[in-house]
Amino acid sequence: MTIGETQVTVLGTVITDVTLKRVGDNDHDLATFLVRAAERKYDREKASWYDHRHFSIRVKCWRKLAAMTHAVLRRGDPVIVSGRLFVSDYETEDGQPRSMPEIEAWAVGPNLMLCKATVDRTRRYEPGGTAGQGPWQAPASAERTARAEEDEPMPIG
Repeated sequence: MTIGETQVTVLGTVITDVTLKRVGDNDHDLATFLVRAAERKYDREKASWYDHRHFSIRVKCWRKLAAMTHAVLRRGDPVIVSGRLFVSDYETEDGQPRSMPEIEAWAVGPNLMLCKATVDRTRRYEPGGTAGQGPWQAPASAERTARAEEDEPMPIG
């Protein structure tokens, strides 16, 4: 974290393809895409919802988050993005200065209020731990192993 950085969370829709490229001397993965966030308002007279104010923002994801985002998200997916907000300045082809808000994301995921998703945890290996055992898993006891062998449902926790 940096002093003075602006942390934001944006709920929106992916409006471009997620592009993945390798950058830098170490060939780090970088995924970029645009998210459109829109306010929704209810019109009582028409008894329907409509889009009100909106904005688009570029999202950048690095390394493992970039690879996972590229593999999972598609145009039209509802997402939640959390990260550091900043403004990127650039020039158009005809030399006009422009600015674009960007989020350097540290978390990206589907908005489960608007879609259905399946979680597939990746395994992490902790130093000194058992290979294949993630930090969320408790060691298997003999009782649990016996139940699993008898095809009984295993208790959670």
